[in-house]
Amino acid sequence: MWQVVLGITPTTVALFLLAALALALGLALWSARAPHRRAPRTAAGVLLAGWLLMMLVVTLAPTQPIGSGDATIWWRPGEGLLDLGAQLEPGEVEMLVRRQIANTLLFVPVPLLLRFAAPRWSAAGSFLLGVGLCVAIEAGQLLMRAGRVADIDDVLCAAAGTVLGAALALLAKPAAAVLLRRTPPARPVRTAAAAPEEV
Repeated sequence: MWQVVLGITPTTVALFLLAALALALGLALWSARAPHRRAPRTAAGVLLAGWLLMMLVVTLAPTQPIGSGDATIWWRPGEGLLDLGAQLEPGEVEMLVRRQIANTLLFVPVPLLLRFAAPRWSAAGSFLLGVGLCVAIEAGQLLMRAGRVADIDDVLCAAAGTVLGAALALLAKPAAAVLLRRTPPARPVRTAAAAPEEV
């Protein structure tokens, strides 16, 4: 996880969001061109399942033996950053900020992929799923007592990432419609007429 946090820069954040938008646009174009096929939904569902599995591994992997740590929870927003800020070096504060950005980006693909895997889900349902998933993860970290801290800031970051992912999915659909209108229709392929048989 820390290797990912170290890679958080304005450039990598912009590239991640562009990749997420490109994925949403690709799924929107695929769905629009094959409205009666299940392939786009299946592909989005497989990607969503894989991303959720990766999230659980990243967020619930213990950093020390299960049950050996304290059940720590930070209820106040900014508690992990502001209360510790006076004791941390500037570089350590920067790492905490990067970690919160990484937590936000971690939840962007969830509503994005869900909107294409299950089109009947509303934006509100996607938001509740993302936030509910984060609350469940934080509760798991609290109960495991394996060196992780349950932090309300993580829930707020998850909410921000969920809103951002849902917005990208909503943006992709009209963008795909515009691209499809500008794409000229494919011309039918004419087959050569058979030569008349000689008598």
